[in-house]
Amino acid sequence: MIGFIVDTEFVWGFQARVVGLSKTSPSFYYPPPTTFLGALAEVIAKENGIGESKGREVMAKLSEKLLAIGVKPLNCKPIKYEDLNRIIAVKITSGVLYPNPSDFAKSFDSPARGKTVLTSFEGPPTLRWFIVFGDSNLNLNGKQKKISGDLFWKIHRLGSKESVVSVTEVRSFEPEKVEGRIKTTYSFPSKNVEILKEETPRNWVYEVYTNPFEFSDPVRDYIEGRNILPFKVPIMNRAKEEYHCWLDVKVAYRFEDEVVVGWLR
Repeated sequence: MIGFIVDTEFVWGFQARVVGLSKTSPSFYYPPPTTFLGALAEVIAKENGIGESKGREVMAKLSEKLLAIGVKPLNCKPIKYEDLNRIIAVKITSGVLYPNPSDFAKSFDSPARGKTVLTSFEGPPTLRWFIVFGDSNLNLNGKQKKISGDLFWKIHRLGSKESVVSVTEVRSFEPEKVEGRIKTTYSFPSKNVEILKEETPRNWVYEVYTNPFEFSDPVRDYIEGRNILPFKVPIMNRAKEEYHCWLDVKVAYRFEDEVVVGWLR
């Protein structure tokens, strides 16, 4: 096993909307786990000359190795909102394909698009990720590649192109595998775990993501309501607020005082 703790510093927040819904679909509290895997897959693809069309294959390879992933805020609170954005409209109206250079008025639309601003209590807004892989080897086009800390330093966005981030710290280690009663401050999949006590219940909310441990087709997964996974995520409400959740789990991973819930393979 190999684990990583990655701190990502945001400029303002991010845009990572729920797929498969209307054009005014909402955002999330935090970038979904698959968004983080996608950012890592982008780096790996660039490093190895893999085309964009095969990006999902890299994500699928990472998903096969993934044992745990969680995120928590260090100094910020997420605020979800929607604002109007002028976008190019791809559509067919009265048999005419748009965008159409002869009709600019109908070639654009202005839907309300979901975004999340990370409001900082002190310093730049920062999220911390705890991620564990079964091993560091990836088979890409018949070649063996390594998942290393250097790759995480090259992540530059989490979400749309406007969702710029800077990686400020990366730690790699061999995590300790634990089970039974644990205390965590990271988001966790609520399936196959028993929540014993939320120390501060108002800090924990549910979000539904595409299952990062069984990655396939995220658009179809949401539309058909399959292969989606509810997560419990922590929300900070004031500076230096302490929070945690006691769980009874079948597998988790520990590094020093950090614990993330794992996924049964």
